Amino acid sequence: MIGSQEKSLESPSRRYSISAKKIAAVVTAAGYSSRMGTLKALLPWIDTTLINHHIDSLAEIGCDEIIVVTGYKAPLIKDSIKHRSNVLLAHNPDYGSGRVSSIKRGVSEVSDYCDAILLIGVDQPRNSGILSLLIGSHFQSEALISSPRFEDKGGHPVIFSGCLKSELLRITERKEGLREIFNKYRKDMNKVIFDDPLVRLDLNTDDDYKIAYEKYCR
Repeated sequence: MIGSQEKSLESPSRRYSISAKKIAAVVTAAGYSSRMGTLKALLPWIDTTLINHHIDSLAEIGCDEIIVVTGYKAPLIKDSIKHRSNVLLAHNPDYGSGRVSSIKRGVSEVSDYCDAILLIGVDQPRNSGILSLLIGSHFQSEALISSPRFEDKGGHPVIFSGCLKSELLRITERKEGLREIFNKYRKDMNKVIFDDPLVRLDLNTDDDYKIAYEKYCR
């Protein structure tokens, strides 16, 4: 059994090479953004939009597959993506049922040869330094699941071993989605400690966005 690991990664400047491993990233951008009041994927972030920030950061750290799951107002998101050549768009016609259906739609497009699957929402912007450190720790630990932590609280993205693909495709809203897998493999989880609160950032409301934009984008 793979033991639970806990590592402190204090500086996002350190990078790991993941060239020997294959990783797929699933970015869910299918929801209504009702609490935000406007489509989250198109919100400005640093020098681009949230969706393009995700794609650029994931491409920078060498993700082999970048899958963007669309739903509500899918054509607007599709047209806003700058570099489509390295992005697979997966439409979720059932986006109104909740995020679980979008996760499953994205995971269904992941190639079977991928060693790991990274899951992140479009409202959870992360820089390439955080992503690189987390992915490097995941592969070094050989854990089934890796979760970033800040002040003993879980953050995002979460990385799953590719061998869990079939289980990810079986999650349901009734069984609390990903929580079922977390609970099953909690002893095999690699907890990666960060000193940056960015790993817990979720842009749920307009106030969340304005505060975060002032902190991270000015």
